[in-house]
Parts: sequence; structure tokens; C-alpha cells
Amino acid sequence: MASSSIERRIRNTVLAAVLVTFAVTATSVLVANENLERAILELDLQSERESLLDNARPNEILVWNTDTLQAYYTPPGIAPDDKLPSIFQGLPFPYSGEIELGEQTYLINTSAVRGGHFYLARDISLFEYRESVFHRFLLLLGVGVILLGILLARLTGRRLASPVHTLSDHIRGTAPAPHMPRLPESYPHATELEAIARAFNRFLGELEHYVRREQSLMGLASHELRTPIAVIAGALDVLEQRGGLESSARKPLLRMRRAVDEMTANIDVILKLTRRKSSSSERRSRIDLSLLLQEISDDLARHTDAAGRIILDARVEASVNADPTLVRMLLRNLIQNAVQHTDGSIQVRIDTHSVEIQDHGPGLPKGYLAYLNDPGADIGELTALSGLGLFIVSLICERLSWKLEVVPAREPGTTFRLTFVPGAHVPGNQQPGSV
Repeated sequence: MASSSIERRIRNTVLAAVLVTFAVTATSVLVANENLERAILELDLQSERESLLDNARPNEILVWNTDTLQAYYTPPGIAPDDKLPSIFQGLPFPYSGEIELGEQTYLINTSAVRGGHFYLARDISLFEYRESVFHRFLLLLGVGVILLGILLARLTGRRLASPVHTLSDHIRGTAPAPHMPRLPESYPHATELEAIARAFNRFLGELEHYVRREQSLMGLASHELRTPIAVIAGALDVLEQRGGLESSARKPLLRMRRAVDEMTANIDVILKLTRRKSSSSERRSRIDLSLLLQEISDDLARHTDAAGRIILDARVEASVNADPTLVRMLLRNLIQNAVQHTDGSIQVRIDTHSVEIQDHGPGLPKGYLAYLNDPGADIGELTALSGLGLFIVSLICERLSWKLEVVPAREPGTTFRLTFVPGAHVPGNQQPGSV
């Protein structure tokens, strides 16, 4: 899982909170224990000092030596003698602190009391031992808290991030379709995720509505355009059948025929694409690409000046299983575009997995190249260019799941490559046959 995931962040936050809490608590306990121990020992020393002074004789040096306590007191005006315990020798006066002698630790306090000098040393080895035991206990407790914190952080992170993972999986599984499945809007104890799911579902609904509206508009516009185009095409057929046209009138009629054929093909493609049928419900059949390209070449030769310019190079016998109408529209559009933008020859090479269409024209504008290299990029520059040919071609390739790319070449011109999956089998519910 990525280091920036929500689960990891929750886990690190919970573990940090546990460790900081334990560190603050342990430090507070140690400080409080140290202060309490110091206060108890000082009260004990004060009590011992008062008890010894009450039993001291006036104008006599007091010497007291037991296993846990050593005391020495000199009244006012009397200097310490050679009976001063060695533990006090060499210490400044007054003095308060701890001294270790071998395995024993003494708390020493020397101060002026009743005008004299009082030396007191208390064996606190037992306190130190209990303190070391307490420190070891805190250390073991710290290790346990760290392990418990890691476990708690992992369980907490997994529990808190589980609804987020569920929501992200649902969103990731939402594929573009005419009717996209909605996300579940019930996330117990996670009202924020419910709000996100509802907003996402509203977005899907608006998106589907927008797409349906655009498709309806395109479909209606295409249907409305078919009638005037059919009228124009019929008029052109009548003029061609009558014959007797002057040579000066043939060129305008030829341009009109090209425009009508191109617009008819574009409208057919738009109508086909706006139906938005799934690939499994479309009519598929086995298509012999060599025969199909030959038919397209002959048809363009009759209606354009492409006679003798389209050179077919069928290196192998290639066929595909796809919608015949879409494949015909795709190949015709590409070849017709090449015919219109160059006066030279056009090579069409057929391979097992691809078809290449090469011309020797001026090449594609930058807007088209940018769109082909990155279909998800902004198409503002593409829509500003004239013609729908390449845009429609890209939509057909997307529908057929074919790959369209421009092959880099040193020679002037443009080479388009269509990559597809060869058709080796036609399912039983589809119509076999050649086109």
C-alpha cells in the first residue's frame, strides 16, 4: 500500500498518539516518584536528626554508627576529632547529596544545627534497588505499550480505512457505459462517505443525461441532414445520366459529388456511433480486408480522381471479426482523406495485425498529432481545424477497440497504422461471411 494512503496515515497517527501518551505518563511518574522519594528521605533524615539531638549530651561529641545510619555531631565551640567517620571526610560543609561506596548508596546531609556541626549519612541502597526495579518495570511496560500500540494502530487503521477502501473500489469499478451502476449510499458510522457516494451518483446521473442529450441531438441532426443530402445526390445522378455536360461543369460536379459522398459517410458514422450499442450486440462477421480495400479503392476511383493512385500491397491474407459497416467507414474515411490531401500515389499495406495507409502530402497539423498521441488531451485545437474525418476515425477505432497511430517517417507525407486483432473465429450467434 502506498505510503500516502489513508490507512497508513491513520496507523501512524494512532501509534504516535499512544507513544506520546506513554512517554508523557512515564516521565510524569518518574519525576513524581523521584520527588516523593526525595521528600520521604528528607523527612526521615530530619526525624533521625531530631531524635539523635534529643539524646545528645551537652558539650559532648555525638557519634552514632549503625548498619543503615551514621551520625556525628560537634557542639558549638568544639572542633571535630579523629572519630569523624571516613564517609564525611573531604566533603564540603554544608553538603547534601548521594555517595556510592561499593554496592551501597548513602544519602548525606551536613549542616549547622544548634550552633554546631551535624553530619548524617543514611543507607538508601534499598530505595535505589526498588527504584531500579521500578525502572525495569517501566521499560518492560514501555515495550508492551509499543507492541500494543502497533497492534492497536494496525487494527484501528484497517477499521477506519475499510469504508474508504470499499468506496474507492466501487468508484474504480465504475466503467464508462450508457447506464453506469450507482454506488451504494449506505456506510454505517461514515456520513461523510455517504455524502461522497450521493454526490458521485448525482454526477453519474447528470453525465448520462448529458450524453443522452448529445446523442439525441446528433442523431436527430443526422437524420434531418440525410434528406437534403439524398436530394442533392439524386440530382447529381440525374445530371450524370443525362451527360452532355461541358468540361467546365464537370469539375464543380465532381467536387459536389465528393462533398456529398463525404457528408453521407460522416452522417452514417455518426448515426452508427450514437446508437452506443455494446460490442457484443453489434452485428459482426468475418471481413476479408483485401477484398474490402479493393472495393473501397474501386468505389473511390469511380467517384474521385483516385484512379490508378491507390496501390494495394496485400502481403498476407488478413481478416477480422467486426462490424462490417464500421470497418468499411473507417478504411474509406482514411483512404479518402489521403486522396483529397495529396496528388501522388497512396500505398495501402495489409499485414497480419495491421493496415498501413501512406500518402505523400504535406503531413498532419500539430493539433491532429497531439490528439492522436494523447486522446485524453484537450481537443480545443483539434475542433478548431476543419473537417470531422480524423475525429470520426478515432471514434470508430475506439468503438472497434483498434489502435490508430501515426508512424514516424523520414519522407514527406503521413503514414497511418491501424492495429487490430486478427479474426480467427466467428461466434455462433454472429453472421459469418466475407465483405
